[in-house]
Amino acid sequence: MLIPGLVTITFRKFGREKICAVAKKAGLSLLEWGGDIHVPPLDGDAIADAVRLTKEAGLGIDTYGSYYRCGVGEDAGAVVRTAASLGAKNLRVWAGPKGSAEASADERAAVIRDLRAVCDLAAPHGMTVSTECHNWTLTDDYESAVRMVNETGRDNFRLYWQPNQFRDEEYNRRAIRASLPYLSNVHVFSWSGQEHYPLDAHEKLWREYIEIISSDPTANHGMFLEFTCDDSEEQLYRDAEALLGWLG
Repeated sequence: MLIPGLVTITFRKFGREKICAVAKKAGLSLLEWGGDIHVPPLDGDAIADAVRLTKEAGLGIDTYGSYYRCGVGEDAGAVVRTAASLGAKNLRVWAGPKGSAEASADERAAVIRDLRAVCDLAAPHGMTVSTECHNWTLTDDYESAVRMVNETGRDNFRLYWQPNQFRDEEYNRRAIRASLPYLSNVHVFSWSGQEHYPLDAHEKLWREYIEIISSDPTANHGMFLEFTCDDSEEQLYRDAEALLGWLG
């Protein structure tokens, strides 16, 4: 099952109540609460407010979208405890501070050690840990990301996926197929290089991606809208309408 949702950092300018109202109006089901603005780590008031507002809007909290970067000596316990307090089933982290081609063997090993530690902290809470699929980290190339799964060796470790706006369509098709066995969630947007477009501008591609993701009928994945081409609420409603139509 593919479940539509919203990454709250799409609208950093909105408060938590507005975020929930917009997601509900758009017909979405899940939230990925961001850890930079809306729910900072260990901010008890923000956590309680997010939990209450999400429930009142009839939405679910799937993920705590932290900005924890593995391998740089930050406090993993803070983001794990925050995710657990939110009732999130998944914690999003970043795979280090360098791209896969730039990171030395020792730097990569440090990221892997930290990933294992975060997974071990999250496991007693029944949470998965997923790495953001992003340039300038070890997930900037899908082969590196898949290798990271094997290196980490934890059953609760997963991968996010999103199309790489700086790579061609065939690369992105290969990437989603390779990531699929380890996939948690997908960030959904239409970008090409530095240009941002309405989601339906890439309808053909997204229908292909959705077909690939849906090839495992037993899997459940959040399909999280992330950003809009003009940072507008109205564009989100149009993007959500398109996504809901593709998901059926």
